Amino acid sequence: MRGIAGRVALVTGAARQGSIGRATALRLAAEGAKVACLDIGRAPEHAPDHGVGSVKELEETVQLVRDAGGEATAVTADISRADQVAAAVERTRDELGPITLCCALAGGVGFGNGIAPLTELSEAEWDWALDVNLKGTWITVKACVPDMRAAGGGRIVTVSSAAGVRGGRNFGAYAAAKAGVIVLTQTFAVELGRYGITANTVVPGMIETQASQPVRERLAERNALDRLLADIPVGRFGEADDVAAAIAFLCSDDSAYTTGDAIYVTGGQTLP
Repeated sequence: MRGIAGRVALVTGAARQGSIGRATALRLAAEGAKVACLDIGRAPEHAPDHGVGSVKELEETVQLVRDAGGEATAVTADISRADQVAAAVERTRDELGPITLCCALAGGVGFGNGIAPLTELSEAEWDWALDVNLKGTWITVKACVPDMRAAGGGRIVTVSSAAGVRGGRNFGAYAAAKAGVIVLTQTFAVELGRYGITANTVVPGMIETQASQPVRERLAERNALDRLLADIPVGRFGEADDVAAAIAFLCSDDSAYTTGDAIYVTGGQTLP
C-alpha cells in the first residue's frame, strides 16, 4: 500500500499471539513501516487473572518483525497513564524516528473484569474498562499528534467494537467505552484534518483471538455459538489479519480522503 514504507508506526496492544495488535504490527512492517510494539505486560491489580500480553510475547512480536526483515522495537506502558505513554513515544522517537502512524488498538474486557450486568459491576471494573478502552485511546493519540503535526501529516487508527454500536447484555462498560471511541475518533478527525492528519476507527465483530476465546467458550457451553455464527452473512468469525488489513489501508495514502469514518470488519454481523 502506498505511503507506509519508511514511516514509523506505534501499535498498542501488540504482544499477544493471534491478537489484532500483533497482526497489525506484522502487516505494517511487511508494508515497510518501522514499528514500535507497545503493551503493558502485566494484568491489572484488581483482576490478576485477566489475560494480557506478556513482556515475553511482546519481545516475540518484535522478533517476528525482525525475522521477516523489518525494523521494530518493544516498549511497555500502561496506556491509561499519560506519563508512561509519553515516555514510550519519546523512546520510539529516539530509536526509530517521529511517529506518523498511530494505531491505538489496546483495550479489552473479560470475565471477572468488566463482563457482567451493569448493576453488578464493581467500580474498579468500570473504571478499568473506561480507562483502558477510551481514556487510553485518547492518551495514546494525544501523545503522537505533535510528531504528526511537525511532519505535516499522519494517520490515526483506533479500534471500537460491534458492541459499541449495538450494545449487548453483560458488556455495558465495554460497549460504552467503545461507543466513545467512535466519537472520540471523529472529533480528532475534525480537529486535526487541517494539519494533514486523518483519524478513523475500525469496528470489528467477533474475531478469533485469545482475548475472545473465553467468550466463545461460554457461548458454546450455552449452545449459542452456532446461532451467533448463523447471523454472520459470510459464514465465519473474523481473524486478526482481517482487521489488520483494514488498519493498514487506513494507515496508507490510499485512504487519504477517508477521515472520521468507522470501517466495519464484522462479516456483516452488524447489518440490520
